[in-house]
Formats: sequence, structure tokens, C-alpha cells
Amino acid sequence: MSSSRDYARWLWLLLALFIVRVIAQPIALLTSAPFLPPFESWHSGVLPYPALVAAQLLIIAWLARTAWRFSNGTVIPNRRLGIWILAFGGIYFTTMLVRLVLGLTILSTNRWFSSILPTMFHLVLASYLLLYGHFHFRYGATARNSRAATPPSQS
Repeated sequence: MSSSRDYARWLWLLLALFIVRVIAQPIALLTSAPFLPPFESWHSGVLPYPALVAAQLLIIAWLARTAWRFSNGTVIPNRRLGIWILAFGGIYFTTMLVRLVLGLTILSTNRWFSSILPTMFHLVLASYLLLYGHFHFRYGATARNSRAATPPSQS
């Protein structure tokens, strides 16, 4: 399905951005690279770093699996799934956008709100979900309608 391949390009790009984040954080921990913000800038401290890395690796695995399925056209659109993912992704994106704005303004002294880099990468993950959900929502109806229009084979 060529439409899934159109989405795949963007999904791979968002995955690559997230991978850069996951790789940059330990580099910032181990070195004082002038081109990277300090280690503390990369996470808000909510999770211990080992738990964060484990979660990030699981997220990368899921993102890569879904992007691969979009690339090879094996993803099956599901409108109901699209609705749920769009709702979740929209709430996630909006929450992180509010976090960013509050962290840049009135809550700049609160570490969770003022951690800009993690918030930006949460926006990347939310964007991935929105694209994923959009595909399912947009093409799920088409797939369902085409199945309904195809008469069952007669034996």
C-alpha cells in the first residue's frame, strides 16, 4: 500500500530524532562534548536513568517495528484504532506543549516543567502517535468500505 509508505518516511524521521536523543544523553554523561547540553538537561529526573534507558529501548523497538510495517506495506488500517491513537496522541501532544510553554514562562523554576529537551522529544513521540493514528483513521474507513463492497467468494 503506497499510502503507508508515504507515512513511513515521516515515521522513520521521527524515530531517528528519538534515537539521536537516546544516544546523545549517555555521551553527555561520559564526556563534556561542547556540542551537547549537559547530562542533566536530557531528562527531568522523574525516572532513574537505567529505567529511562530501558523504557527508551522498548519505545525504539516499537517505533522501529511499526515504521518497518509501514515501509513494507503490511500495516492494516483500523479506523477504531486510529480514533484511539489520535485521541491519546492529541492529549499527549497538548500536555507536552502546555508543559513547554509553562516551563518557558511561569514555572521556569520547576525542574519538570523547565526541562526543555525531554519535552521536545515527548513532542516527537506524540507526533509519531499522531501520524500513526492519522493513517489508521484516514485509511481504516477505506479498507472497511472496500471489504464491504467486495462480495464474498462463492463455493
